[in-house]
Parts: sequence; C-alpha cells; structure tokens
Amino acid sequence: MNKPPAPHKKFFSVKRICVGVITALLLCILVLYIQTHITAARYAKEVGASPANYALAENWLSLQGENGDKPADVFFLYPTCYFVNEKEFCALDDPDMREEAQKLRDAHIGIFDYANFYAPYYRQLSIPYIEKTLLLGTLNQAVAAVPLQDCKNAFEYYLRTYNRGKPIIFASHSQGTVVMKEILVWVKEKYPELLERTIAAYLIGFTVNEDYVKKTGLDFTGKSDDTGVIISYNTESPGVNYNPFTFMRRGTLVVNPINWKRDETYAGKEESLGSHIRFGDAPPVDRFHFADAQINQKRGTVITNAEVTEDYWSRGVLHRYDYDLFYYDLQHNVRKRMAVFFEKRASRAP
Repeated sequence: MNKPPAPHKKFFSVKRICVGVITALLLCILVLYIQTHITAARYAKEVGASPANYALAENWLSLQGENGDKPADVFFLYPTCYFVNEKEFCALDDPDMREEAQKLRDAHIGIFDYANFYAPYYRQLSIPYIEKTLLLGTLNQAVAAVPLQDCKNAFEYYLRTYNRGKPIIFASHSQGTVVMKEILVWVKEKYPELLERTIAAYLIGFTVNEDYVKKTGLDFTGKSDDTGVIISYNTESPGVNYNPFTFMRRGTLVVNPINWKRDETYAGKEESLGSHIRFGDAPPVDRFHFADAQINQKRGTVITNAEVTEDYWSRGVLHRYDYDLFYYDLQHNVRKRMAVFFEKRASRAP
C-alpha cells in the first residue's frame, strides 16, 4: 500500500509550482517590456525619417493662421482619439482619429474663446498600447518616440510663424497632457524666454507632482487668478479604488476647478458656473449647476457627485468628463487669468 506524501513534501511541491508560475509571469513582463522599447525605437526612427509637415494647413486641427487677432494664443493637444487594436500608433492622416479630434475641438474650443486657438494633428498611441505601457511603466518612452516629436515640430512651426510675441496658454487632456508635460520641460530648456509669456498651463487628465513642476520653471496654481502656473486635476465619482491616470499619487498636486482651492474645501454644484457635457455620441448640452467638486487629498483627485457614467474606463473614473463637467468654470478662469496677466504687464510698462 502506497503511503501518502509527507506534509513537508506537499509544501515544497506547492512552493515549487508557485515559484514556477511567478517566474513565468516575470519573464512575460520582461518580454513585454523589451517589446515596447523595441516598438518605440522602431517608430521613433520612422517618424524621424518622415517628420510631419506643419507648413500644411491640413495637418492642423485648428489653425488661426495670420488671422489670429486676439491678444493671446492657446496651444492645445487633444486627448486620445485612436482606439483600434491593430497598430500601436496611428498615421497623421488617420480618418477616424481626425474625426474624433474634431468632435473634441468643437466641444472644448469655447473654453478658450478669448484667445487664438492652435491645435496640431499628431500621431497618437492607441488605447490598447497605452494600457500596455501604463502596466509596464514605459508610457513616457512611447510618447517620446512619436507624439512628442510631432508636437515639438508643430510648436516650433507655430512659434516662428504665428505667435509673433503673444502670451501663450498651454492646454491639454489625457494623452495630450502626457505629451504637453514633456513639451513644457523642453520649452524651459530651449525657449526660456517663453516662461514670462506663459499665462497658464492647463494639464488636465494626468497627474503632476512637485518634482515635475520644478522642472518647468512654472508654479502650481494657488488661487484662481495667479499666472505663470500649472492647473491640473483628475475627476472621479465617490468610491473609486483604481484610476489609471492617477498612478503617481505621492506628492500629486491637484486643484478644485470650481473654488480653485487646493485643500478639501467642498464646492457645491450651486457654486459651479455650469457644464457643457457630451452624453454618449450626442452633441454637448449645457447643464448649469450640475457638478459639485471636492478634492480627495489621499487619492490626489477631484470627487464629484454629478450623475454621469464612463463607458470605457473603470466605473467612476470620469476621465472623459474632466473638461465637460467644469466647462464654464474653466472658461471663466481662462478669461480671468488672461485679464490679470495683461493688467500685470500694463503695470510694468514704462
């Protein structure tokens, strides 16, 4: 009669299986990590060999051209508009990406109605590839490979062709913010004179922290009317545990887009100036006093009880609505910061 295996032998057998499974998982992660680097390097080489031509008006989502007669400019980078699984990056003329970008332009351009609005088309990472790079911690490398190259080229063309010394508002969302974060660091290094002409930078839909802000030469906003500052937040419903856009929680800087405070002071929906919100694929509609807002310092996010749902991301991650929910609060804030900027400039004039 066979004896049952001793307990300690069972333990070591289970232990070997666990070690094997963990080793296999780590090897898979390592392979994926290497693959994302190889993919990024390949695309970077291709983009370097065929840079986007921003002298062509067709490569701009919004181009005021030389007709930009307002006193300041906005340089805007739109969020992810490329959703397919087939490729890691889209072509500059991808029709689906462009169609979605045009919808977002139309939904958000009114926030910056007192400024000339410039927004380049750029080759984007696909949503599935972003998810993979977030998991592996290689998002910045992927962004640097393609989108950043395009957006640097676009900004330099805009700067030498259309800006003509006007003050600038930088604005972005989601993938656009990941790119814009790198743009601001690069601007400080290559065009430090622009810091004095920066009204504000609205880096919405991805986290920033103190270490990052120091690299830009700007400050993080402390009130509703300071200038030369960064504004950033991510929006959630109550009870969210995971948000892919707030992975960098330690030292995360966040501002409440209704009361413009950085503490947990609650802003009721009666304080909000209103939302301009897209429900599904329908055109945006106005909803006044629709969203409240309160910072959750532990999570580094803005919490709202507004009754909206997100179809793609985790339940309660209101990434799509970061601009929409606080549309008229943002519009009023942009106008206010512009007015203060020009008042300061006038007071310094000889």
